[in-house]
Amino acid sequence: MQAEPTLKSVRISPGRRLGSVLWRLLAVLATAAMLLVLALIFWTVIKGSLPAWSWSVLTTPTAGLTGGLENAILGTLWLGFLTIVGVGVIGVATASFAVVYAPEWVREMLILMSDILSGVPSIVFGYVGYMAFVVVCGWGFSALAAVVTLTMLSLPYVVRNTVQAFDKVPVEIRDAAKALGFSRARTLWSLMWPYSLSGIATGAILALSVAMGETGPLLYTAEWSDNLPSLALTHHSVAYLTYVVWTFIQQPYPQANALAYMAGLLLMVVVGAMAFATRFRAMERR
Repeated sequence: MQAEPTLKSVRISPGRRLGSVLWRLLAVLATAAMLLVLALIFWTVIKGSLPAWSWSVLTTPTAGLTGGLENAILGTLWLGFLTIVGVGVIGVATASFAVVYAPEWVREMLILMSDILSGVPSIVFGYVGYMAFVVVCGWGFSALAAVVTLTMLSLPYVVRNTVQAFDKVPVEIRDAAKALGFSRARTLWSLMWPYSLSGIATGAILALSVAMGETGPLLYTAEWSDNLPSLALTHHSVAYLTYVVWTFIQQPYPQANALAYMAGLLLMVVVGAMAFATRFRAMERR
């Protein structure tokens, strides 16, 4: 009787060895290229922002094409806070309904609509936000009009990531909750949300990153202001960093260009810090 081949006796052909080496080399080169592009972006932004490196940039509002970025920083944080609250509540609630309460065909329809929404160009959201909230609702250029528009734009990222996080909850946990007589609401609150917290947070961070990097929708809804942001949600324009990046970099003045690079650097640092915090939390949970 012929003995079955063991792992030691299996011989890998030279062609397969060569293919494995080539694919590994390709993966290393692709990773190196990605890191090189990232380093180049950081170097360009840091080098361009060096003339604006001073504490006054963070504590002084803009004045035309000069001054600092205090109003833009606070305005971005204000819009980001309101957006993450809105998109977090609506996105997690929608995903919870789709996974726990809705029939299968309703769930698939909600996910399909979310995917379609994610493919709509951001400038379209800006125009719709302008017509619906600035003009029809009469809110004027304001934080509320901008936040609702950004919420619509970034909602698919939270819905999709939350649904995927819920799908990773072991079926045994849901079955055990049913056996113990848990209601659907208690199963969500006590088991599925805590178990999926990292995935939900990842979706929220991704949505916030997308929202903070948008310019077109905010031009139509928030406009721009040299003043510090107001707590009034309507009829008050709001400053934001992406406006500085988009507008000041086109000016023929070195000081304005330096402010544009500084605004870009601040956005990259904030988004990178949020992404790192999310990944660190995910590693802790493992």
